[in-house]
Amino acid sequence: MPLAPSRTRLVMPHSLGAVRDAWDTDGAHVAQNHTMHTAYEPLTSPSIAVDRDGVRRPVASELLPRLAERWEGSDDARRWTVRLREGVLSHHGHALTAEDVRWSWERAYALRRVGRWRSRRMAGVAEASDVDVLDERTLRFTLRRPNPEFPQYLIFSTNQVFDSTEARRHATSEDPWATAWLARHPAGFGAFALESQEGDVLELRARDEYWAGRPGIDSLAQVGVETREQALRMVEHGDANLLVGLYPEELARFERRPEYSIHRVRANHSTLQFDFTAPPFDDPLLRRAVCHALPYELILDRVYHGYARQSRSPVTSVSRHHAPDLWAYDTDLERARDLVAASGYPDGVETELYIDPTYESLRFAELALPALAGIGVRAEARLLRWPDPMAAIGGRPPMWFLHDCGHALTEARYDLGHDYDPPMGIHGGLVLRDAELARRVEAVAGSERERQAAGYREVQREILDLAYCAHIAEHETGWVIRGEIDPWVLSEDCLVVKTTVWSTHRNLLNSW
Repeated sequence: MPLAPSRTRLVMPHSLGAVRDAWDTDGAHVAQNHTMHTAYEPLTSPSIAVDRDGVRRPVASELLPRLAERWEGSDDARRWTVRLREGVLSHHGHALTAEDVRWSWERAYALRRVGRWRSRRMAGVAEASDVDVLDERTLRFTLRRPNPEFPQYLIFSTNQVFDSTEARRHATSEDPWATAWLARHPAGFGAFALESQEGDVLELRARDEYWAGRPGIDSLAQVGVETREQALRMVEHGDANLLVGLYPEELARFERRPEYSIHRVRANHSTLQFDFTAPPFDDPLLRRAVCHALPYELILDRVYHGYARQSRSPVTSVSRHHAPDLWAYDTDLERARDLVAASGYPDGVETELYIDPTYESLRFAELALPALAGIGVRAEARLLRWPDPMAAIGGRPPMWFLHDCGHALTEARYDLGHDYDPPMGIHGGLVLRDAELARRVEAVAGSERERQAAGYREVQREILDLAYCAHIAEHETGWVIRGEIDPWVLSEDCLVVKTTVWSTHRNLLNSW
C-alpha cells in the first residue's frame, strides 16, 4: 500500500523507536498510547472541551462510555460495578466478555510493571483477585480505599482489554501471558487492525465490524523517523498529512499557511526540579528564593511563544482539587534576595542547571540563568545525557529543568503520585520521592471521600510552602493537518488523535 496521504488515509510520522516497539500494552517495550488505541479500545474515555482560546482539554468529570456502556460506584466509592457493551467483536472475531477484562487486569498485576503501579498504588485495587466477574458482561472492582475517580483508571493502555480467548491460544508454560505473541500481534477490540509492520512503517486498516461503526477513514500509516525535522519536512513536502505532539516553534512554523490547519491541545506541565536531599537545595529558603526569582511572564512569552499558561498548583488545572489560589511565588526579586540572605547561603551559591537538548530548554536557561544570578544563585547550564542521565554526571544534578512531564490522567491522586510518589525509573530516575510526603498523600487518598478535598488542598499547600520544585508552565502541544481530511478524524471516535488530548506528551517524534 503506498504511503500517499489522502482525505481518507492518514499518514503520521512517528518516532522510529515507537514504530518498531512492541504492541504489548504493559511489556518491556510499550508503544505510545495513541498508537495502542488504534487497535485497543478503552472501557471509558474523557470528553474533550475547547476553551475560549481554542485549546482542547480533557474533561474527566464527563467520562464517555466505550467498551463499558455504564458504571456505578457504591456510596463510599469502594466498589464499582461496570457493565460492558453487547455485541463487540475483537480483531479475531471473538465477542467481548467480562472475562476478557478480568484476565487483562490479572495480566497487568502478574507482569509487575507500570500497569500494576497504576492499578494498585494509584487506583486502589489491591490485588487482581479484587476484580470479580458477576456475569458475562458485568464486573465488580473492589477497592482498598475510597476512589471517586476510579472510572478514569479504565482508560489506561497498561491494563487495556485483550481478547483473552485469542491471547490464551498463544500462551505457553514459559510465557503464560503471551507476551511474545502479543508483542507483534494486537488482539484488541479497537477501530483498526494491524495490516503490516515492516521496516519503519505500521499499516493499519479500518474495521467494518467496529462497534461504533466503520471509521471515517480507510487506513492509517505511522512512519518511523529519526528526527523531528524529518517529520516536519514530510508534512511540508506532502508525504504526510498529520503531525501530533508539536512544540511551540513547530506550531509557529505552520501558522498563516492556508494549506495547513493547526489545532491547539493542552499538554501537561514543566518544572524546575531541585535535589532537595543534598546541599545547597536542601535549604527550603534557597528553593523559595529561586521560585520568586524566575521571570514567569517572560518565560511564557519567550520560551513558549504564548502556547502555555502559568502553572500554579501541584494538581493540574484539568484535575479535580486544583487549587491555584495557594500560589505564592509571583516574580519578586526583593523577596528572593531576602530569602537568600536568610538562608544558609547568605553570600549565594555556585551550582549547575541541567537541561535537555531542546530549543525550549535552551530558551528557558537563557532567561533563568541571569535571573538567578541576580539573587546570588550563579548557575552554569549543562546538558542531561540520556538514557541514563545520572550515570553520565556521577549522581543526581542539583537542579534540572523538567521540560515535559506528562501524566495521562487528570486526577489529584495520580498528579501527586506521578510527581511525588513515582514508580522506579521515571524520568531516568531523576524524580525524587519524599517518603513522608508520599505517606501523607496516601493517607488523603485513603480517607473518606468527603474528607479528600480538604486533604488534597493541605498537601498542595505543603508542597508549595516547601518548594519541592518551581512550577513553571502548563504548556500546550498541537496537531498540524495538511489538506482536507474526513471530519471523523476530529471526532470522539478517532482515538489515535483524541488520545493525545488526555495522554498529552510531546515526545511522540522523539524529544529532540
